[in-house]
Amino acid sequence: MKRATISADIIASSSLTAREMDHLTQRVNNLFGKIEKYQHENDRGEIRLRLVAGDLIECLLFNPNDALRVALILKTGIKSFPLDSSKNTDLMTRKYRKLFETYGIRVAVGIGEMDIRLAGKDILKGEAINISGRLISEQKTSNKERVTIKNTLFFHTEDAGQNRIFQTLFSLLDTLFTKMTRKQSEIILWKLLGYSEKEIADQFGVSQSSVNQHSKNAGWGSIDDALHLFSTFDFQDNKKV
Repeated sequence: MKRATISADIIASSSLTAREMDHLTQRVNNLFGKIEKYQHENDRGEIRLRLVAGDLIECLLFNPNDALRVALILKTGIKSFPLDSSKNTDLMTRKYRKLFETYGIRVAVGIGEMDIRLAGKDILKGEAINISGRLISEQKTSNKERVTIKNTLFFHTEDAGQNRIFQTLFSLLDTLFTKMTRKQSEIILWKLLGYSEKEIADQFGVSQSSVNQHSKNAGWGSIDDALHLFSTFDFQDNKKV
């Protein structure tokens, strides 16, 4: 039985202050709670989430169809995190902080077999975690050398047909999410968590039309279509449900 794993690393976290890292850690743990709540309330598959070494996130999803939504929740949750205004930083630090504001986090989804017995002991071992972990490790090395980022959303499985479909899809989504403003990311985050535009408007004390406009400008229609495709795909035999 194929499962999904997510490996994700927060971009340029070393440029954040101790105060910002403390608040960001709280944000990540809060996101974990929101994801688990969404999974439970919508009768989705079992999920395990953990924060490793402060800036690395690992996740096991028993139902691979849940992986894209969770990946995008992590993406918007980090990208919408506000940094303190800081004028007393050198040029390189400001450059890294700009990378954080633009991209937030790299997220890789791997699909494959996993040892579920070990998962109960909080040990992730198997094909899927090897795939997602390798994707992130490769990006961290190359991007540190060039201080440039080309992509932040990745997908891989051993099935070539699935790769052709979803690597392209993830690349297109990557473009949308890179262009999002912090406010748009925040709106999309709440939509990914299943909240209506009216509920989001009430949450932020703005008009529903404002929420709708932010959603449209961020490309919510295309994001929603991508979520539907991913959530209805049969990753066990490469046939759409």
